Amino acid sequence: MAEPAGPFHVLRAGPGRFLCYCRPGGAVCVTDAMEVWAGDLGGCPAFGCRCPPEEHGAMLRAALGRGAAELSLGPSSATLRMLEEPRCPAVALAQLPAAEARSQLQALVFGMAGCIETLERRLEAAVETLASSCSPQKNTAQSQQLFLPARKRHLE
Repeated sequence: MAEPAGPFHVLRAGPGRFLCYCRPGGAVCVTDAMEVWAGDLGGCPAFGCRCPPEEHGAMLRAALGRGAAELSLGPSSATLRMLEEPRCPAVALAQLPAAEARSQLQALVFGMAGCIETLERRLEAAVETLASSCSPQKNTAQSQQLFLPARKRHLE
């Protein structure tokens, strides 16, 4: 099972919170950490859709990023629609069977853990770089260079 690609967005529907993310291959998933709903972003339904199918996924991702998407839950399905884009109808999401949902949640958790590990390593490297560039010895040497007369700097 492929790890989720993200980006990740938290949506509210009624009293609940849901995590929405995109998987490789153009699928969108929504989960409340117990159940998973999934749908295809490859295009939008032919009937009533006035947006170009190749733009539908990018438009939905952008709407999620702006907080301009709405999730509606039904008994065994859900819909995800863009609030600011009336040209595109909602994306239909089907509730996944329990075994598939467990597999998706496992991929989600370990995919996010991998992202966190990578971010922690990058942050640690950035902090080390920043700390070494702000060492007292370097700061003293740099400030001395700044305050030396121009002629004396050329002689060194």
